Amino acid sequence: MGSGLANLTIEEQLQQICTKVLDEMRILYELMTNENLSVNPLQVYSKISSVKDDVEISKYKLGEYIIRVREAIQDGDLYLEILNNLEKSAQNIDAAGYRYSVILSRGNKMDGVTYRLLVVMVEKLMASMTQLSESIRLLSVNPSKSLESSKAIVKMEEEVDELYRSFELKLYEKSGNDLVYIMLAKDVADRLEDSEDLLKVSSDTLTYLAFERS
Repeated sequence: MGSGLANLTIEEQLQQICTKVLDEMRILYELMTNENLSVNPLQVYSKISSVKDDVEISKYKLGEYIIRVREAIQDGDLYLEILNNLEKSAQNIDAAGYRYSVILSRGNKMDGVTYRLLVVMVEKLMASMTQLSESIRLLSVNPSKSLESSKAIVKMEEEVDELYRSFELKLYEKSGNDLVYIMLAKDVADRLEDSEDLLKVSSDTLTYLAFERS
C-alpha cells in the first residue's frame, strides 16, 4: 500500500475516533446540564462508559494497522501519539462522568459559579475536539488550514487552564466541610483539564505534520 493511501486511511480512522470522543463529551454535557433528568445519573454514565469502551476497541484496531504499515509511512509514531491521547481523553471523560454521576446520586448541589465554570470547561473541550478532528481532516487536503485549527486548540487550552484555576478557588471557598464532595468535584475538573492538555499535545503534533506537508 502506498504511503499516501495509508496516511488517508489512518487520518479517516482518527477522525472517526474523534467523533466518538466528542459524542462521549456530549453525553457528559447532557448529564451536567439536564435539570430534569428522569433517570438515575449512573444510567446516563453507562452510556459514557459504553462509548469509552468503543473508543478503546477502535484504538486497538487502528494501532494494529499503524504498526502493520509502519515501514511504508513516515509518521507512524506521531499518529500513534495522537491515537493514544484520544484514548486517554476518552478515559478521562469516562472518569469525569462517573464522578459527576456520583455527585448527583449523593444529592450534592454545586453552587452556580462552580457549576458554570465546569460546564464551560466541557463546552471548550467539545470545541477543541471539533477543531482537532477538522485539523486531521485537512492535514492531507490543505495543511495551512489544518494549522489554523491546531492554533485554535492552543488558545482554548489556555482558556481551560484559566477556568480550572477559577474552579479550584471557588470550590474551596463554597463547599464547606464535605470532603467527599470536594474530592469528587475536583477530580471531575482535573480530568477535564487533563483532557484539554492531551488535545493540545495532539494539536502540537498535527502542527508539526502540517508544516512537514506544506
